Amino acid sequence: MLASREEAHLRTAALTVGTCSGEPGRLTYGIFPGADLPTGSADALPVIIAQGKEPGPVLWLTANIHGNEVAGIPAVHRLLNDELCGALRGAVVALPTLNPAGLRTNKRRPYNDDRDPNRTFPGARKAADEGSELTVYERLASRLLGAIGDTADYYIDLHCASILSVPFVIRDRVLYRNEAQRSGAAALSDALDAMAAAFGFPVVAEYPPSAYVAKELHRSTTGAALQELRLPSLTAELGAHTIVDEQAVAATVGGLRNVMRWAGMLSGPAEKIAAIPQPPHGRRLRRQEGPYPAGTGLLDFCVGPGSFVKAGGVVAGLKDIWGRPIGDGFVKVSTDAWILGIEDGMLAYPGAPIAHIAVEDDAPLIDAWPA
Repeated sequence: MLASREEAHLRTAALTVGTCSGEPGRLTYGIFPGADLPTGSADALPVIIAQGKEPGPVLWLTANIHGNEVAGIPAVHRLLNDELCGALRGAVVALPTLNPAGLRTNKRRPYNDDRDPNRTFPGARKAADEGSELTVYERLASRLLGAIGDTADYYIDLHCASILSVPFVIRDRVLYRNEAQRSGAAALSDALDAMAAAFGFPVVAEYPPSAYVAKELHRSTTGAALQELRLPSLTAELGAHTIVDEQAVAATVGGLRNVMRWAGMLSGPAEKIAAIPQPPHGRRLRRQEGPYPAGTGLLDFCVGPGSFVKAGGVVAGLKDIWGRPIGDGFVKVSTDAWILGIEDGMLAYPGAPIAHIAVEDDAPLIDAWPA
């Protein structure tokens, strides 16, 4: 969080990321050096800086770290224009793709690193990884987080979820390592809530700490920015991957402008964003995988994204290839659930969730790092 107008002025007066340097009242363009390639060239991450004529906070905005999650790219392009620069206080640093290798092949992961790129940012590594060499994307992620830490006051990363999905925002829990950090964690958590409310999408809390760390979500883009840099950081899911959902993109652009209004970067009241599905109640939700099928078979989904299913309700039928029921013939939720998205295809395997759901959450939003 910015301490003063003088600090804001210092951040924006000489704002440079990679080869891109900001200029008051203008859009500027450049690159952030990516991974070297064996063919003698290197991937380049595109950088756009939209700088206002007055000093103010710096918002980092990134997209497409998973190469088949493409809707964030047009959202970035639509947001950044000369009109924004004329009204802006501070600057937006935008990288429309963090994974050009995956974008070229329409694959979630880059072809030169077999790790999920959104689990490679600095943070505590799994014990099995200790002593191992950093991968190609881990090296890039370390440089990226350094650039974010040098320049950013706020950070939003744009993603997409399953092939059929509602848009929503993921709000990580703020973790602290000792009691001396608790008060700072509480202030950061409050800022995160306000930032998410300004965005206007349904807000879904992240997994509880033990699952969060086990899944290495603290090593995601926004997880590392939040937990390591202590920056207010959100992950926005823009609906379906592989395609561009026009309504979700329009809502995202409005939501981003509203975040900038909340941050003091734009003047005026919040704008009304394009309508997107909302949960049926105001209780806090957290994301969860599930439900799980009882056996191997074929799914016949009977609900879609945005549906609310009561405990014991059916999400999909479960049959064999001849159409005969497996078990009781259904996959059900064990608790009330709002359906965020359903998995691709119709194949069911034991232990593989068939959907992404949001369930009621009463766990603390500020918590200690798990042992």
